[in-house]
Amino acid sequence: MSEPAVTIIGAGIGGLTAALALQQWDFPVQLYEQASELGEIGAGINVSPNGLKVLYALNLRDEVEKIRFQPKAISLRHYETGNTFFENPFNEEFVDTFDAPFYAFHRADLHRMLLDAVTKNDPTCITVGKRLVGLDENHDDVVLKFEDGSEIAVPIVVGADGVHSTVRTLRHRELKAEFTGHVAYRGMVKVTDVERNLIEPKMNLWAGPKAHVVAYYVRRGELLNYVALNEEDDWETENWTTPASKAELAARFAHWNPTVRYLIDHTQEGQCYKWAILMRDPLSSWSSSRTTLLGDAAHPMVPYLAQGSVMAIEDAWVLTHFLRKDDSPAQALKAYEDARLERTANIQRAAWKQGQLTHAVGSGSDMSERREGGGFQDSEWIYGHDVCALYPI
Repeated sequence: MSEPAVTIIGAGIGGLTAALALQQWDFPVQLYEQASELGEIGAGINVSPNGLKVLYALNLRDEVEKIRFQPKAISLRHYETGNTFFENPFNEEFVDTFDAPFYAFHRADLHRMLLDAVTKNDPTCITVGKRLVGLDENHDDVVLKFEDGSEIAVPIVVGADGVHSTVRTLRHRELKAEFTGHVAYRGMVKVTDVERNLIEPKMNLWAGPKAHVVAYYVRRGELLNYVALNEEDDWETENWTTPASKAELAARFAHWNPTVRYLIDHTQEGQCYKWAILMRDPLSSWSSSRTTLLGDAAHPMVPYLAQGSVMAIEDAWVLTHFLRKDDSPAQALKAYEDARLERTANIQRAAWKQGQLTHAVGSGSDMSERREGGGFQDSEWIYGHDVCALYPI
């Protein structure tokens, strides 16, 4: 088999995972990143078993263990009292059921791990400061045009350039985005700056009227990451790096339990941000004869199932499987799309339903019958999915 070269637009978590998977099977890979330097925002990220199995299969198990935090459970709590409604453990039974644990990371650490692995294979495969502005697909190649005036002709293009994907807009269309009425605030807190054992080593979720807060440890337990989601009608800017006022956030959660208020009060200076949660309908198609999409470019989703980056990781593995399997780019990209469309669309829809459910709970739904916890049976279709087994490479 003669493997085609693959050009990836975007060097985020999805693009880097795809590059690493392709490199391990001797595909020549080149990545173009519009940012002038490589890095990730200081946010937390969860990787469930379905994503970890891919990272393990890419020989990253040892590196994963150096940067992860393993929460002991997911715990749903009352916003005002802090009392636990129910708790589901991430215990040995969980690991045995899904063949991998559930880990939390600092997003920048996960990105750096992938970046180091990719550049170790090929130090010259990533070019930064290259903003894509044009794309012309022909029978034999794809001509990429960049803001600096340069052009290149390549065999296959993968758009891994995020929710505002240029590749998607140029090759398909801009997706209509609808404001959900939810606004997210995120912050980082140094563990050394807070009371010892203030936050249990779990995925802690406090549900209140039209709002909820999630807090968990990252970077081996050295930092606390939290995200506070509130229903508002006066902010529709979808930008993860827009600074937010701690005073504004504190005012919005002034009636919540002392732990939540304490977290907000001890947020590191300059580490509080806000963004609007926008929702987009699933695409009916991602691919053409020589161009496809991956991750948020293909299926942007709201964050309530913590599957956005995990879906990109799954995409990367499945894409590599079909590129290895089929000499024809058109057939490989179509098979990849067919394998991923339904799953990612279902998770897009389920993520929004989960956000609505959490706020319904916080608004007074009776949770007493769930106080003992319900296990992870409802998550089996997500966590139990194993692309490494289904699409071996």
